[in-house]
Amino acid sequence: MAYLKIHCDVCGGTWEIYHRDNWKDDKARQCPHCMSAIDRQTWHRFVLPALGAVKDANEELYKIHAGYHAPLFSFDVVADHLYQNRNASDYSQVMNELQYIEDIILDEKSN
Repeated sequence: MAYLKIHCDVCGGTWEIYHRDNWKDDKARQCPHCMSAIDRQTWHRFVLPALGAVKDANEELYKIHAGYHAPLFSFDVVADHLYQNRNASDYSQVMNELQYIEDIILDEKSN
């Protein structure tokens, strides 16, 4: 079952909208924690079509798997943005630390 997980930058809350929910209802695009809402035009022009496209693509991948015994793949779209209380320098520091850890692991594997 497809669902959309929404992050609210106003209050830091999250909520999910499931495929069975009424997406055209204003409550679907409204944060249940602080009542901030995604603009109606943005919701209908971008958010809902993006969710539908991901859902359709995953269904097609499953059909190919079931019909032709091809390897099964599925995917999720993860937003590439910085969350609340983060800035670019924090992100760079985390990435540098991850690279350092990866280098250590690769060195241990080569020995």
